[in-house]
Amino acid sequence: MNNKEQEILEQFNSIKPHLKIWGEIVDTYLVNKLLQDMIEEHLIKIYPCFRIKDDKSYLFKALYRKKNYRNPIENIEDKIGTRIVVLKSDDIKIVQQKILEANFWVSKLTKNIDQEIEDKPNIFDYQSSHIIVKPLGKDENFPNEVINSLTCEIQIRTLLQHAFAEVSHDSTYKGPYKNDKEILRKLAKAMALMEATDDYFCNIFKMMSDEKRHYALYLKELINLFRQFKEDFDNDELNLFITDSIFDLLECENISIQELEVFTAKHYSDLVKYIQPQNGLLFQQPTIILILYYFYNKRTFLKDNWTLDTEALKRIYQVTTTSFNSY
Repeated sequence: MNNKEQEILEQFNSIKPHLKIWGEIVDTYLVNKLLQDMIEEHLIKIYPCFRIKDDKSYLFKALYRKKNYRNPIENIEDKIGTRIVVLKSDDIKIVQQKILEANFWVSKLTKNIDQEIEDKPNIFDYQSSHIIVKPLGKDENFPNEVINSLTCEIQIRTLLQHAFAEVSHDSTYKGPYKNDKEILRKLAKAMALMEATDDYFCNIFKMMSDEKRHYALYLKELINLFRQFKEDFDNDELNLFITDSIFDLLECENISIQELEVFTAKHYSDLVKYIQPQNGLLFQQPTIILILYYFYNKRTFLKDNWTLDTEALKRIYQVTTTSFNSY
């Protein structure tokens, strides 16, 4: 190692304890504050976990990348790196906006996926959004003289982009195959396929979030009906397996919400008696109203087309004091 390399590396090592603290602060703020709502909605697939650039990578970037860094300790901004992985590209924009609008740090966008696509519409390549964050002015956690050196690069990418990067980035774009045109072409085709898949994912989630779609609206109104009997019912209590299984019956014998409203009004006292915790999980789900409608009005159909375990159907008969073998 020559004198220049030694000098640059010593300066880098001198601030590593401060870099570690800043990396921990960034990850903690992202997970516990900024992205808490997205984490609760299961939109964050891989949580941030910072790493400090290793010595060799830092030296190479400082001296051999033709960047002409006048002050590498401040100019090299990815001394710390952390990564947030989301499900789809629409989520990248949400995370990006949250980070850029936060008053917790100084931030700047250094790599924008949308801009890259606009600039190079015919190229399908490794992509992610990059944002640099550093502390705001004076900070009690750090000496003033190191503040401008404490830069952390936050990468935001989708699961598909993450998978592509794991396969390609270090081994191909930075490795011995970076000039192998056949491999690069296959990688570009893979990225194009992933981008198309992401488009489909985004469209599917938009359709799923459209409350005007028939079954989404039906379920919403069914939950409102159910809250007559369990007013504190929370959507998080919804069992999707039970709901989907019972909704399959609607494909064969459709029952309107209006019919269910008439049914609940007519049999309100019975439903109050049946919809009790001691009667089991099935009776704590909104679909019990639909099940009991079929039970009262289309019992043979319900028995012939029951989609759950037979014991669950027998429980309906038991709670309603009806003989299962009589029908």
